[in-house]
Amino acid sequence: MSKSLRLQVMLTVAAAILLIWGGSSAVAWLQVRHEIDELFDTQQIQFARQLLAADLHDFDEDGARLPRGKALLPKQLPKGQRGNLEDDALSFIVWDDEGRVVFSDGEDQGFAPPDGQHGFYNVSLDGDNWRVLYLPMPDGHRIAAVGQQLSFRNEVAREILLAQLLPWLLALPLLLLVLWLTLTRRLLPFRRVAEQLHSRQLDDATPVDADVPAEAAPMLLALNRLIGRMADTLSRERRFTADAAHELRTPLAALKIQAEVAQLGLPAAEQARALAQLEVGVDRASRLVNQLLALTRLDPMAGPQNAQAVNWQRVLQHVLDDAAGYAAERGVSLSLSGDPAHALPLQGDETLLTLMLRNLADNAIRYSQAGGEVVLLAGANAITVQDRGPGIAPELMPRIRERFFRPPGQEQLGSGLGLSIVERVAELHGLRLELENRAEGGLAACIKPA
Repeated sequence: MSKSLRLQVMLTVAAAILLIWGGSSAVAWLQVRHEIDELFDTQQIQFARQLLAADLHDFDEDGARLPRGKALLPKQLPKGQRGNLEDDALSFIVWDDEGRVVFSDGEDQGFAPPDGQHGFYNVSLDGDNWRVLYLPMPDGHRIAAVGQQLSFRNEVAREILLAQLLPWLLALPLLLLVLWLTLTRRLLPFRRVAEQLHSRQLDDATPVDADVPAEAAPMLLALNRLIGRMADTLSRERRFTADAAHELRTPLAALKIQAEVAQLGLPAAEQARALAQLEVGVDRASRLVNQLLALTRLDPMAGPQNAQAVNWQRVLQHVLDDAAGYAAERGVSLSLSGDPAHALPLQGDETLLTLMLRNLADNAIRYSQAGGEVVLLAGANAITVQDRGPGIAPELMPRIRERFFRPPGQEQLGSGLGLSIVERVAELHGLRLELENRAEGGLAACIKPA
């Protein structure tokens, strides 16, 4: 069984959020770090300029070093207004033109005495990384060095970034919970669909009714169409089975009677007539069974299984060969007319098309009188089977295509399934069957594109 759709969506969304969060955090880290570097570099420059501009003549050698930063804060200053002073994060020294320390913060971080340096340098002092600015006065009498630990900058960047991204990370469980509840609610219609399908009968064609999401509406529509086709197929199969049982009962009963008659001690002439009737009954039953099997094979098909460009010359020749014996037996002329090489262009299964035309030809031969004529006409837009038989009474034309229907008073053997086979094969190939009584007598069965 496949994994839960809800679980897959949850895991996918959680993974996507974490990946996006990680990527955005990396980008945000670079941006914040860049802005902090610009900010603190600017402060270092301003601080160095203020040191160089300050009057430092009153400082003696001992007074040139400031006490630690926290000692300079007034006790009266509230704790909330003292900030977060980092004594070791910033350090400075001012030298005179002879390299003597004029003023410093007293930390003695080990900044190298000036030797022509100016601008920013990244240096390592006692295992700590510093960013140091050397800024000389224009006259060269003094030079100030202001350094800041890079770890302090990193800490500030982390705190800023954490303050921005941590709420989103903490909100992830809430987001997943909302997503879980939403998916649970939106998947409920599918459970209702399953319940409806579980309790319905096979022949129930009532559409499944559920308020599914718009994305699932095509699936529900296809499911309802499938249910309709299944119910229709089952109904046709039941009707077909009932009709087949009814149609088979008559010839089988007749066969039994004729067999019993043939076994009686009757004169040779009557016994021969009984055997002849028995043979006719066997032929009728065999034809009925063969056509039932053909329909059973054709009904479930959705289209031709071996579709290729149809060679009508070959198909029509097969029909002529197959029906020639029956036509000769009935004393009917069977011929081919038209141009098969340029007949109706079609992609299809030649075996099924041969079966279709053979049924039309058999019907035409069966209902033609001795000396009659049946013509297979190959046209550019249709294939037609013409005969000179009695045709079809206009009042019977609407029912003649029904399965097992045979006109009243019919003396010719048949099962009433031939036209059903013809129509089914035509339908599989995108064709249709047209039946028309000819003005000169007989019937024209025409196969045309639907």
